Amino acid sequence: MAEPTQPTLAGSIRTFQHKLHDEAALRDTVRRLVEAQLVSEVRAETLQNTLVEVTTTTSYILRHLAVHLGVGASKAILPLPIGSLLRGSWTAGSRLVETARRSPHANVHSLPVFLVACVPFFGYLAYVIALRRHDPEAAFLYANHISYLRYDAPLEVVLRSKPGTVQKIVRRAVGLDDVQ
Repeated sequence: MAEPTQPTLAGSIRTFQHKLHDEAALRDTVRRLVEAQLVSEVRAETLQNTLVEVTTTTSYILRHLAVHLGVGASKAILPLPIGSLLRGSWTAGSRLVETARRSPHANVHSLPVFLVACVPFFGYLAYVIALRRHDPEAAFLYANHISYLRYDAPLEVVLRSKPGTVQKIVRRAVGLDDVQ
């Protein structure tokens, strides 16, 4: 009998990229947010109607978010500082590459994204900052989508069990108080 293998970093990243772009799962996230009374029917309709456009216009940011989430999901990378170093290196390297290409995407890899990427635990969601800057509704949707994927609960519910400092940082990064 073959032994189960550990997921690779590349495999974890591909899995998260697929899950972040899964339109049916995103639509289900919107439905669940309505059921949890976290969004109105009107807002849910707007989210549903713009879903394809939002996914298309944010795909570059979502790829980088998936890399950070994949680093966190990879069982091969257990020691705490390694994940922070990988995320920080990824962000800085991406900024250098995009700047050398003179790409407008270089701004996605901003100093705040880099600094948060280097912070243990919080760093996995660093690209939510870039997502929020690009489209606050997309940041709200994807933060909740990730929360449902990871905890099977909306972000509001997950945050209730976290320390006040964590709640404040995440709420600010995602912009929960801004779009509700």
